[in-house]
Amino acid sequence: MNLRRISVFVLAAIAAGISARGGLVKAGGEEKSPFAAPDAQILSEIREHSELMVNLEYLSDTIGPRLTGSTQLKQANDWTRDMFSKYGLSNAHLEPWTMEHSWARGRASARIVSPTEHPLTIASAGWSPGTSGAIAGPVVYFEAKEKKDFTKFHGKLKGAIVIYQEAASLSPPRPDDPRAQMSRPMQQPPPRFGEPPVEDPYEAFLRAAKERTEFWKQEGVAAVLRDSNKPHGLLNMTDISLGRYDIGSIPTAFITGEGYRMIFRMLQRHLPVQVEMEMTNTIGDAVQVYNTVADLRGSEKPDEMVILGAHLDSWTWAPAQPTMVPARWPCWKPRARSQN
Repeated sequence: MNLRRISVFVLAAIAAGISARGGLVKAGGEEKSPFAAPDAQILSEIREHSELMVNLEYLSDTIGPRLTGSTQLKQANDWTRDMFSKYGLSNAHLEPWTMEHSWARGRASARIVSPTEHPLTIASAGWSPGTSGAIAGPVVYFEAKEKKDFTKFHGKLKGAIVIYQEAASLSPPRPDDPRAQMSRPMQQPPPRFGEPPVEDPYEAFLRAAKERTEFWKQEGVAAVLRDSNKPHGLLNMTDISLGRYDIGSIPTAFITGEGYRMIFRMLQRHLPVQVEMEMTNTIGDAVQVYNTVADLRGSEKPDEMVILGAHLDSWTWAPAQPTMVPARWPCWKPRARSQN
């Protein structure tokens, strides 16, 4: 009997066993899951009474962007608390915590003034300081893969506007993981006994960013432009604090992928590029922020807790995000109705 016949025989035996097991189960009578009725009720609520889009549109359009520490976020906290109560959850309330610095986005504008004029679309990175009025300076590509490469830029960055990311093609999108430098395989084996622990890639990423920023600060860099790395004029966004709501040390803005690549191409052709830019942001002191919390107690194990969470805040460019609370409401709103 060859290998192919053995494989067919084994598969046939497995199929027969599964069929026999199914027959035994059916012979004993069809058993319904104890959760079948509640599940059907939940699905019915979702199909026939969903308020997901109404809630999402109200949060995104009426309240709008909800940057952490903003008045819009507090408005969203109050509204979410009231909606929790409306849907039958108990103990709906706000729990305060303190963030170190509030930050509000102001105006941001930029343009290439030499070798010819081009308008640029930029947006201040989160927790970036503003510029002291309009500033202008030469653009320098800080091509330094490692800390030892910093030395070639000593004395060459004072008053400069720095870019530091190598421009990759925007079309088609890069197939690799854009977070590769901050992540690692989940199944990476632990170090052997006596070997040093493997460094967290994100910790290495933060350390490199801090070293780079400190060098720029010492050298007198005027501003930093970061590649959004997205097509169609889209902007990226994150903060530059490198800490818990700390204020960045150098004015930093995201620029569209197209604008970044135009500057990068000019520099690659050894053209001297001058950029003028201005950012007006508002930096505040410590401010109280809130989490919205509520309970939906079960009937069988009311003292045991399963925690569901989602972020309610958003960047100013993204008032609606799939991980926000309204997107999770189908998980608990129908069950709250069905158990009332």
